[in-house]
Amino acid sequence: MHSSFTLPALLLMTVCALWPANTGANTPLDAVVPPNAPRSEFKHDIGFGKDPFFPKSTRRPKVVEPPKGPITTSVPGNVALKGISVFKDKKLAIINDRTLAEGEEFTLKGNGQPVRVKCVEIKEKSVIVSVGSATKELALSTGY
Repeated sequence: MHSSFTLPALLLMTVCALWPANTGANTPLDAVVPPNAPRSEFKHDIGFGKDPFFPKSTRRPKVVEPPKGPITTSVPGNVALKGISVFKDKKLAIINDRTLAEGEEFTLKGNGQPVRVKCVEIKEKSVIVSVGSATKELALSTGY
């Protein structure tokens, strides 16, 4: 005699017999990874590494291209040195309305395209700035 109850019960028993028991130490990962192994940490930094699934991957944000326009070959005339401060061998320059240390930069807006102004070197009474490949020494005005 064959009943409809026997086939589902047989399938359930087969699945339960073949299903691995989750005891913690019998998983395939535990056989590969030694105990006390360090955990991997992955950086999600745009400037670090490559995405192997590029360009179809959605894990990383798209890189924004810099605006296309004329390349600045000179330092704009509206870049002005307003002050220099020295405290415990740390020099700071006030350029336009920004306080910068050597190596820092800011975006100057106005007169068309925004430009990146970098403070290259701070001297006693002047500062050397660069915009793109152009450099210029800005003297401290006596009026300030």
